[in-house]
Amino acid sequence: MAVKKNTVRGEEPESNLPLWFNEVAGIALIGVGIILTLSLITFTPHDLPILSIGGVIDNEPNIPRENSIGVVGALLSFFVLRVFGAAGYLLPIGMLWLGIAYAFMGAKFSKRTVIGLFCFVLTGACLLNVTEVLTEWAARNYIFEPGGFAGLWLGTNVLEALLNKTGAIILLVMLYMIGMIMLTGLHPIQFSKVCWANFKQWRVKRANDRERLAEKKGKRSAREAERSARQLERDNAKAETKEKAQEENERAKEVKAKKAALAKLNRAEEDKKNPQVEMELKEIPKPQIIDSSQRRNNKREPGAKPFERKKNPDAISLSTDGFENYETPGFDLLAFDESEPEDEGMDQGELLSIQKTIVDTLKAFGVEVTAGDITRGPTITRYEVYPSSGLRVSRITQLEADLARATKAERINILAPIPGKDTVGIEIANDNKVAVPLRELLQDEAFTSAKNKIPLALGKDVYGNTVIGDLAAMPHLLVAGATGAGKSVCINSIIASILFKFSPDELRFIMVDPKVVEMQIYGRLPHLVVPVVTDPNKVVAALRWVVNEMEKRYRLFAKCGVRNFDGFNDRPRPEKEEPVVVEPEVVDETAEEEPDPEAIESIARALEDGELGPIGGGDDDELDMEEEEAEMPDRFPYIVVIIDELADLMQTAPADVEQNIARIAQKARAAGIHLIIATQTPRADVVTGIIKANIPSRIAFQVSSALDSRVILDTKGADKLVGKGDMLYLPPGSAKLERAQGAFVSDEEVEAIVEHCAAQSEQVFEPSIQESIEKGGSGGGDENDVSDADEECLLKCIEVITTEQKASTSLLQRRLRLGYTRAARMMDILEERQMIGPADGAKARDVHI
Repeated sequence: MAVKKNTVRGEEPESNLPLWFNEVAGIALIGVGIILTLSLITFTPHDLPILSIGGVIDNEPNIPRENSIGVVGALLSFFVLRVFGAAGYLLPIGMLWLGIAYAFMGAKFSKRTVIGLFCFVLTGACLLNVTEVLTEWAARNYIFEPGGFAGLWLGTNVLEALLNKTGAIILLVMLYMIGMIMLTGLHPIQFSKVCWANFKQWRVKRANDRERLAEKKGKRSAREAERSARQLERDNAKAETKEKAQEENERAKEVKAKKAALAKLNRAEEDKKNPQVEMELKEIPKPQIIDSSQRRNNKREPGAKPFERKKNPDAISLSTDGFENYETPGFDLLAFDESEPEDEGMDQGELLSIQKTIVDTLKAFGVEVTAGDITRGPTITRYEVYPSSGLRVSRITQLEADLARATKAERINILAPIPGKDTVGIEIANDNKVAVPLRELLQDEAFTSAKNKIPLALGKDVYGNTVIGDLAAMPHLLVAGATGAGKSVCINSIIASILFKFSPDELRFIMVDPKVVEMQIYGRLPHLVVPVVTDPNKVVAALRWVVNEMEKRYRLFAKCGVRNFDGFNDRPRPEKEEPVVVEPEVVDETAEEEPDPEAIESIARALEDGELGPIGGGDDDELDMEEEEAEMPDRFPYIVVIIDELADLMQTAPADVEQNIARIAQKARAAGIHLIIATQTPRADVVTGIIKANIPSRIAFQVSSALDSRVILDTKGADKLVGKGDMLYLPPGSAKLERAQGAFVSDEEVEAIVEHCAAQSEQVFEPSIQESIEKGGSGGGDENDVSDADEECLLKCIEVITTEQKASTSLLQRRLRLGYTRAARMMDILEERQMIGPADGAKARDVHI
């Protein structure tokens, strides 16, 4: 028999629903409310697939839909607006309210709230239709009625027809308020009463607070008078105590002075008895102002050359045909204004004023320094200061921002201390920068010095000294910097420096230009081994050829018993012997020569032991070795590989490019092969640790952050450069950075140099090299193009596929950690050697070994 639960009159009976129902219903209402809100807010009638309402037809909906919920949101919002009109926006608000109340406020499901929500939305639609508001909005959105179908049928056709407009509005406002109270549970009349009572209470409390504040002010004034009287007494007592202390200090000073005078007299008497030499204190030299930005005019003849070509008709290199009468460029190809007036931008008064500002600013922060030399360079001016004894130089570097503010400098750099000196340098950029022409550097004695094998004119330092690098000692160079900082001009000056000394039979270039536009000006140089490589896919093949050339040279070095490039070129040559004319013997063709049985037996024994190789001739490797031995060159030329943008290559084939660059950088120095790599993206994934470890010499131009500077130089500093050729140079074998202004060479000067070199001789490319690069770029190639490194990798690949009995590019990538390009090349070589089967879609290839 069922038992009915007793309920209190006026309260709703307890719900028999489970405990989890309220939370589930609340979450569902919140989710639906959010979807409906987003669809209504972003509603536009042009999102509907086909709209045919009131004779308006639109067959081209928006693609993609502007509605946040897509096609479903467009249809759902259109349906709600057609039914309830603008009052449809109240429906998601009510749903969100109920969802929050059920899920988070502990409310229970009841019929009152559902009826209240329905009455709240329906009466709102009727009110909109009766009052005729939002009519234009309804027509613009193809709703046609501001209250929708519900407002039209119930509000206009029923209530307005029975009660007229006034009566219908009164009734609908009453029902709207009732629906809102049933939905929210708020009582507006009671709420208004409580607000009015709280307002009156606040006014009374405010009046009481004002009275209490006035009383406190009166008491506070009396307390302050007493406190000031007591403070006056304490001040008088302190003043008396201070006077007594000063009198005691004066007496102590007098006693101390008498003791010091007595001790001085005693020392003087002792010195007379035992005389000795005293060392004078170190004096700071008189500060000087040095202007090193002035151009040095080294008078040379217009057609003079930094180096004279030594002709050696017997020399043999990669290709010497057409290079016998080659003449190196002269200074007349470079622009240089010899009548340039002295620089009027150097104002000694202004320099001294800035130095005084620096000293005064440091003194204001408690840092005592003494002014030193002022050196004005082409780009920056270095102000030197002598720190006082016992002062930490780190205190000066901490005031970098304050010094920049005081001197109104855009960017400053502090060297604490200056390498090799006992001063601290504060570098400030000049307002008027002075360019460093390449001709001035080429005419300097440091460039023509015999100790530099491959001299590179880099620029001038802050003291006006010429910065000349030796590529043979570096032996490789990394140039990095942001766009527009001077990296391309530096590469042009390096190439021009090399062209002024070397002929095509002494040095050859391999230029890699992924950006296509930077190196095209050098396309006519006779120094090129192959045309400028612009396809990133062919760069790996070009680097692989360089590796093979390096290994070939080392084999010939070992055969000749020399250790390096210079030893091979300077080795003693045997004197050429005149050919001996031997008279031919008269042979009787009719006589038959009997074979020697001992010779036949020795040849058979040699064939069995394998000493004479396989019958029918040797393999391809032995033929190649014989060709190398037969084509022993008299000397080798230098090979300089210039890569203009490393970041593009690292994106194409990072593993292969990094491996080949590392092998060249590790071993190619003794073979006369050198690398110059440039990049404007100094990231850690571009300039990797392996590349940095094998290229110690670096040039950094201005970069955007200290992180990029650490990637290039392993220290900060490049982020504080001022651009336009301002650079930091890390020379070989040194950890000290040199700040310099890079050499400037214009495009017109480069064109004139290239035009002169191209007019001396025609280009002679090596067909074998070019064919190898072309095949490498297209993915082709035969077994003869496989290097020793590839053979080692092939052995590992064969071991993997024989163990797994399947072959695929992804398998080699995973097991041997190869890049995709290298793994695919290994698969092609294995297929050519018929060790694996052809590709069959996505299936693994068959293994034939």
